Amino acid sequence: MKEEPAAAASSHFNLLGADVSNDVYKWHEKEQRRQMLGGRSQTYHAAPTSDDPDIANIKAPGGFRRHFMQADAAARGEPAPHLPTKSFIHFLGLFNMYEMDHFAGENFHSIPRRSIVVPKDADKRRKSLSETLHSNRKVYHPGQPIDDDEMVIEEPDELISFGKAVGMLFKTFIASGILFLPNAFKNGGILFAPLVMTLIAVLCLHSFLLLVKCRELHPGSYGDIGQAFYGRWMRYIVLFAIAISQFGFCCGYCIFFAQQFAAVVDNLGGAHLNRIVWIAIFFVILIPFTLIRNIGRLGFSAVVADLCIIVGLIYLYAYDIKQLVIHQGSPTPLQLFNSKDFGLFIGTAVFSYEGIGMVIPICSSMANPKQFPRALTIVLSVVCVLLVSFGALGYAAYGENVQTIVLDDLPNSTGGERAGKNAIQLLYIIAIFLTTPLMLFPCIRIMEHACFSILGNKDMGTKRRMIKENVIRIVIDFAVAAVAYAGYFKLDIVISFIGSFACAPLLFIFPPLFHVKAFPNQPLWRKISDIALILFGFLVFFYTLVVTIQSFSKGGHGGH
Repeated sequence: MKEEPAAAASSHFNLLGADVSNDVYKWHEKEQRRQMLGGRSQTYHAAPTSDDPDIANIKAPGGFRRHFMQADAAARGEPAPHLPTKSFIHFLGLFNMYEMDHFAGENFHSIPRRSIVVPKDADKRRKSLSETLHSNRKVYHPGQPIDDDEMVIEEPDELISFGKAVGMLFKTFIASGILFLPNAFKNGGILFAPLVMTLIAVLCLHSFLLLVKCRELHPGSYGDIGQAFYGRWMRYIVLFAIAISQFGFCCGYCIFFAQQFAAVVDNLGGAHLNRIVWIAIFFVILIPFTLIRNIGRLGFSAVVADLCIIVGLIYLYAYDIKQLVIHQGSPTPLQLFNSKDFGLFIGTAVFSYEGIGMVIPICSSMANPKQFPRALTIVLSVVCVLLVSFGALGYAAYGENVQTIVLDDLPNSTGGERAGKNAIQLLYIIAIFLTTPLMLFPCIRIMEHACFSILGNKDMGTKRRMIKENVIRIVIDFAVAAVAYAGYFKLDIVISFIGSFACAPLLFIFPPLFHVKAFPNQPLWRKISDIALILFGFLVFFYTLVVTIQSFSKGGHGGH
């Protein structure tokens, strides 16, 4: 079948430089059509030298040059050159999507990647991936025999450097949850809270590294590691904890969004409406985002959310310091230890450090995973200083009057103060909303898999499956809104409950439990430390769970 010259020309003449590179664009379109139809390659005198270039990326700005440099290095038998990322947005947002696609090491992405054959040995596999072009990797086809020293994996994303790993980890731990810390420090006490925050940071670091050691012994996801040591039931427990934690984060974010949106509208002279209206607004806007199958499309939203959080934190730090300077100290006496509410503080502190779902994907994506412990140690040290300083400054600046969300403490008596407060609240409203679909994504994928496993998905067409997936996603969105409605006036209790019920097992119970089984011949002191960490995790789980349930039933505390 002959191609239509006019149709081919019209598809690329609108692109930059098309009049000069017409032949190249025509070749590119033929290659795309060949790959889609599975036909044989058509020869063309101006085609690049590689047999199978990366057609999806070669048309991007700089794509031909990147491909030429990689192909030239391969022809000379040299490692592929280190190339800069395609764009600044790609640099900022790409691996945020990789993290969520592979949250806790699971395969959550809906858009399948091609499978390739690689060496089983980890060092050989890593070297092969770093030195082999995308086009020269051995593609796996179903039923194809492989050697005993080989394995099949999905095509990975580009490996990352030590600096990128540090940046990814930092983004993981610094999120909107930091805004709850000043009120949490009030619940704990100005002396007790920093000590416990530091202790939890040390224990989290130790626990994360235990999980990495277990993964070295049994490569796979968080759930796979549990299954390797304790059977399939442990995998289900781990996945349940992951789903509940991500669901809980989104419930807290929904409350945050609704309260701050109501506050901004009120400051601008709007009407006072029932909480169900603000939650319904969140629910309606959230649905289209959760129906997106390819999470990579949310990459730009992740970048915007990160920038909003950073700008907001700088403003809040500056204003807290200003308040302390003006009042020459705290407006009210600060408690060293709050014996009444310290249980709520512990749950919130655990919530603040929850990032274990990103440990495995970031470690596995590093070009040199042996550098991961150093990267994690640096990041958690800096994060601990930031969290402690922000919580202590916020509590000291407002004293016993500090609100659950520190944004509510910003004054709005003058026009300038009102404008500044509204601007910061809007920034965090945007950040929270753009973050929620990403946080909910692992929960959605786990629930979809569970539902289809129970109901069965054999002989199900693509359209029918998508309809069922959409129903599941809308039901999850509705459940988030329902929980947010129930906990609207008790946000600090909701956050503490999430930290104790969902985060504590993931952080303090499962990793040492796996480590004990993975290394039965370890020294006695290591076994004792593992058991002690497990007991600490159960103590946090049960004690703070009881405290938060009691506080919720009493109707104490509050949000807005």
